[in-house]
Amino acid sequence: MAPQPSRFLRDNAFIVAAVALPVLVGAFFVVASAIPRWTVAAPTYDLVMRVGRPYDAVPGKVVVDFSVRDGRVEATVRPAPQQTYAQPWGLLYFDHITMAVREIPLDLPASLGAGEESRTVVIEGLSKIRVSAQTTAPDGYKLENSTSGSPGIVGDLFGIGRYRQSAALMNRGRIIRLELPSPYEEPYQSTAYAVGWVVEPGQR
Repeated sequence: MAPQPSRFLRDNAFIVAAVALPVLVGAFFVVASAIPRWTVAAPTYDLVMRVGRPYDAVPGKVVVDFSVRDGRVEATVRPAPQQTYAQPWGLLYFDHITMAVREIPLDLPASLGAGEESRTVVIEGLSKIRVSAQTTAPDGYKLENSTSGSPGIVGDLFGIGRYRQSAALMNRGRIIRLELPSPYEEPYQSTAYAVGWVVEPGQR
């Protein structure tokens, strides 16, 4: 006579729990990770950010800083200190409509004149838009960087199942990972920093 299901479960409660608990925990995390995708709207603002470029063989002669002044993105160029290697930076643009990231062409001086302490250059590729220097967009998104390993099946389901450093837009639990263009993509990806959010798009 075959055993009754209720008796089998009662006699093997420990085995059943050992099998069911990981499944339930995994299902919980899958649902918890998916809920923000359903409830939090996609980004509605473009983002300007700076990311370190792979080091060149020849050390640069200037240090470049990006900032926002009166709604415009500017680059401040200064002589690089002696006996140091200046980090080369690139300027990237996230388009919230296409969800793509592209590089902004830069026309910056490779060196400064004798006695010149600094030079400020307006980024022409962004001159027709207005940018806010706030780190958080009006819709709540913020640029974050994370280094993650393999979190198992849950990570594989959501595209984070391998060791990586990545830039992402985050808002109330929703995570949108940014695919950076060459030469900024993995495995050489550096930390990305927000320069500003585009509050008046104009032509870009």
